[in-house]
Amino acid sequence: MADDSPSAVLRAQLRERITDRIADLGLRDAAAADELGLTRQQMCRLRADIDAFSFDRLVDAAEGLDLTVSIKVTRPYSRR
Repeated sequence: MADDSPSAVLRAQLRERITDRIADLGLRDAAAADELGLTRQQMCRLRADIDAFSFDRLVDAAEGLDLTVSIKVTRPYSRR
């Protein structure tokens, strides 16, 4: 069963942006792994879209690729 919790969804979106950025930069797995401080095995898991990384680790990886990560937290709308 897939994890569709809000944090899993955010991690999936962040993994997608990271892999898109790696592709945009034309980095091969070995170079991307070095750039992100990952092992080649971890790089394979990232590319395979396996949810094996914490949100913090993904944010650090995104920053290593000059991506900016921001989070917007809002209150639910309530009527009074």
